Amino acid sequence: MKKLNEISIGFFGTPNFSLNFLKDLYENHVNINFVVSQPPRRSGRGKVLNSSPVHRWAQQNNITVLTPEDSANESFLKTISENKVDFNIVVAYGKILNKELISLPRFLSLNVHASLLPRWRGAAPIQRAILSNDQKTGVCIMRVDEKLDSGPIILEKQIKIDQSDNFGSIYDKISNYGKNILKEAMIRIVNDDYNLKYQNEKFACYANKIHKSECKIEWSNNAVEINSKIRAFSPVPGAWTTFRNTDLRIKILEASVLDKNKIEKNKDYKVGQITENFAVKCANDFLKIKTLQKEGKKPISVKEFLNGNKIEDFSFS
Repeated sequence: MKKLNEISIGFFGTPNFSLNFLKDLYENHVNINFVVSQPPRRSGRGKVLNSSPVHRWAQQNNITVLTPEDSANESFLKTISENKVDFNIVVAYGKILNKELISLPRFLSLNVHASLLPRWRGAAPIQRAILSNDQKTGVCIMRVDEKLDSGPIILEKQIKIDQSDNFGSIYDKISNYGKNILKEAMIRIVNDDYNLKYQNEKFACYANKIHKSECKIEWSNNAVEINSKIRAFSPVPGAWTTFRNTDLRIKILEASVLDKNKIEKNKDYKVGQITENFAVKCANDFLKIKTLQKEGKKPISVKEFLNGNKIEDFSFS
């Protein structure tokens, strides 16, 4: 019966979500033979060349790291094939592995995905689940195949989505549960104690990448829809709006839907107008703002905001 410290892996990942899993495997003494990450990209105002979080961490810990532009490159494949591993572990790498890469490990290539597959395959499963007002999500460990997130599932953990949950809280839950079931899946596989659950293609749907334009709040929508957007994009990148007649962006990080019967009945509010208790008029209801963030500033509560501002001076556009 193999233990974690007797298992060797190649790790494919790029963002901080991937790094959570890589660190956990390292801390549990899994033998990490090599790491593969997306190549450094230019970003920011100065277009500085930046390595991915996974790339930087691997270098700091003296682990071989490869960053091929094309994972089908012959030289890259030759280098990888010389590193004999039990598993390839893929976590938000950003590219689909080809057949040759998939078949290299002694056992399997495994993928960690942040949804209950086949629902929300693709780039932004957590955000899409919240935007769609799903009641649950989860994390899956599946066998990698040549199509996007379509391989059979080995282990999964269901996670309830509460109205108090946002992207940040679900991200944390998926990371924590996912790390545990990934380790469990590897142990089960090496001991030949696992089953494959094949996905039903009839229920497959895709979590397209989030575009910047989606983060803008349209107050002419209903409050439930707007609140789902706020939760899906909090704390990052943040659903945003502007105060009327200014270009200053305000991120709304936390809010709640209000019963319109609780709003002052004698006043006829227009869409985007803010009430005395900082509720915003939406299409046919109100959204009470709790936490917001001005450009370049730290998040603050509405109470803190009102210490230096008069509510009658503001409305959202």
